[in-house]
Amino acid sequence: MLEQKTIAFVGGGQMCEAIFSGVVASGAVAPGRIWITDINAERLAQLERDYGVNTVVNPADNSGANRVAEQADIVLFALKPQFARPVLEALRCALRPEQLIISIMGGVTLAYLEEFFPDNAVLRVMPNTPMLVRKGIAGVAAGRKAGEAERALGVELFNLVGRSYLLPENLIDPLTSVSGCSPAFVYMFIEAMADGGVEKGLPRDMAIQLAAQAVAGSAEMVLQTGRHPAQLKDSVCSPAGSTITGVHALERGGFRATVMNAVTESCDKMIEVGKKA
Repeated sequence: MLEQKTIAFVGGGQMCEAIFSGVVASGAVAPGRIWITDINAERLAQLERDYGVNTVVNPADNSGANRVAEQADIVLFALKPQFARPVLEALRCALRPEQLIISIMGGVTLAYLEEFFPDNAVLRVMPNTPMLVRKGIAGVAAGRKAGEAERALGVELFNLVGRSYLLPENLIDPLTSVSGCSPAFVYMFIEAMADGGVEKGLPRDMAIQLAAQAVAGSAEMVLQTGRHPAQLKDSVCSPAGSTITGVHALERGGFRATVMNAVTESCDKMIEVGKKA
């Protein structure tokens, strides 16, 4: 369904780039069918140069947002929540009822979006940056007027850059904290493992590659085997071996509790930020 669709991105940040670059790389949507607006002209010039997409600078009157939106079948809002209201106000009467609205603005609810666009199908989506390499995760929650066709279109779009899940809106923020914020946590884990290897004599570049590949391979084991992570962990821990000694060191440092706190506090922050929209 997407091949003939034109998509407008309102906001040209890193998440926007992760999504549209993956979509373009998949071959499903041509660069000429992508429109992007942002206040940063230099950033837009870079995106146009790198990907061949259409860009429009968005001035204070939000005329750029209006211009890209009028081109589109799908309007995707990729703004920081605290900057959303003026843009939504500017587009309140500009969108056609048949246009699908997708928001990836953290914490911004469907009810809030539907106040501005009561006649449109609205999807609230929370993606993550691994979409840049088409290994992303997205949660998709549907608004009142989003039927099967609109839901399917949203899932199709985000499946191009990874895997997407339809779910109730009340699970969007927890999903975001697990899949949206966690790449930062994983990068820190990879860096820390590499640092340990460097301390023991490994070259830095090699240590990073080894740590990253170990994380990638371990994640694939969880996905492909369907076994519980605890089972897979136990299978690596030989009695009185080096791995269980390392696990003990992690537990002594409160590793699991710290990770759980990172996820739950990220979720709380997401809800707080959404209230500022």
